[in-house]
Amino acid sequence: MGARPVPDYADMFEEAQRAVSEQAQLGPVLRRFSDIEPEALRWLWPGRVPLGKLTLLIGDPGLGKSLVTIDIASRVTRGASFPDGAECERGEVLFLSAEDDAADTIRPRLDGAGADVSRVHTLDAVRVQLTDGKTSEKAFSLETDIGHLESALDRHPNIRLVVVDPLSAYLGGTDSHSNAEIRGLLSPLAAMAARRKVAVLCVTHLRKSPGNAVHRAIGSIAFAAAARAVWAVAPDPADVECRLLLAVKQNLSASAAGMAFRILAPGGTARVEWEAGVVNLTANDVLGGVELQQGQSARSEAIEWLRDLLADGPVAQGTIRSEAESAGLSWATVRRAKDALGVVAKKSTYHGGWEWRLENAQREDAQAIDSQMSTFKQLIESSQVNGNRGVEDAHPAKVSTFPSFGPEVECAPDSDGPGCKCLECGEHFGTVAGWRTHKSRRRCEARSGEA
Repeated sequence: MGARPVPDYADMFEEAQRAVSEQAQLGPVLRRFSDIEPEALRWLWPGRVPLGKLTLLIGDPGLGKSLVTIDIASRVTRGASFPDGAECERGEVLFLSAEDDAADTIRPRLDGAGADVSRVHTLDAVRVQLTDGKTSEKAFSLETDIGHLESALDRHPNIRLVVVDPLSAYLGGTDSHSNAEIRGLLSPLAAMAARRKVAVLCVTHLRKSPGNAVHRAIGSIAFAAAARAVWAVAPDPADVECRLLLAVKQNLSASAAGMAFRILAPGGTARVEWEAGVVNLTANDVLGGVELQQGQSARSEAIEWLRDLLADGPVAQGTIRSEAESAGLSWATVRRAKDALGVVAKKSTYHGGWEWRLENAQREDAQAIDSQMSTFKQLIESSQVNGNRGVEDAHPAKVSTFPSFGPEVECAPDSDGPGCKCLECGEHFGTVAGWRTHKSRRRCEARSGEA
């Protein structure tokens, strides 16, 4: 009999180890937090746009969402500080834009914003191989092409910002109203952003129905849920020429104040010009209702009404509430107007009632308002509204929103319509609220300085 072959125990042991390793890859994947090294949160725009996360920018068409992304991109390419003064680390930007043409829209806007265009890229399409061996180009899809997006970041490792505008154009066959499908679509995108430490800024539109601002993004609530920060671009109710950038959701920082901007078009190319200071409105103030586009909403009317009521000094809260009911304004709307104006509420005495006043608004020669007199009666008697001094029960809707225009007032009402003209600089405004915003932000002084 021949000798029996000796088993190759080394091969057997290696095979057994491989089988154990394969079994270990199945089932839940766990980590101890003691094995996880803590990392500092990093920001593209400190407090507003985080690195390694998804940020959503929502708003109605035509308000300047894409222009805001252009402005942010320009600052990133130059390392220029952000509008609120926050520092910006220089880097590159990648655009996925399905609505604006790269040559006649995006490039001129980047130039107008002062961007270093050598640091800006656009992903136009994905080149794929067909079954017959030929190559073809297809539209990028978040459903199938995240790997190609990572390849683009491999080629340009200095990219710090990816702009997806609009997000709805890159969903592929995903149902935008299905929470499960949207979460499944955005999860790989969020994971890629985390691996690459890039900020992904996605632009989308608003649904038409009113409601809480976080629910206004069109499609599934999963869009807003997946984003770590959500910002809204909305019209300024007090100034038709102004736009607001307001926080809707911020999971990673304290809520940053809103900001205002205007859209300028020197030479025919639109760009953003930011206003100084912050905005004391919330996204829910502006997006919670539907009466935003034409005229004044109930809230903006309440702002103007309350400003007029408090113009001469403090007024008892009970009197304000009574006057609001007479004016047909809900108390909730008046309270939102109070917050928007920065009205200060204090007790008149230790045991006294609450009074509201405009901060730094009372003139030295102002007289206290008689809390027993109707504000509208007082206005009628002082300005002879509608030429009838004897009408004491005049309906508020028929009372001019302008005060009596004496020498101390710096605007004059239009002879026809609700507009007025600033007597200091000559600029015309569609509403008195627009003029008051103009004065409160000292634009006349700025123009005098420029002159």
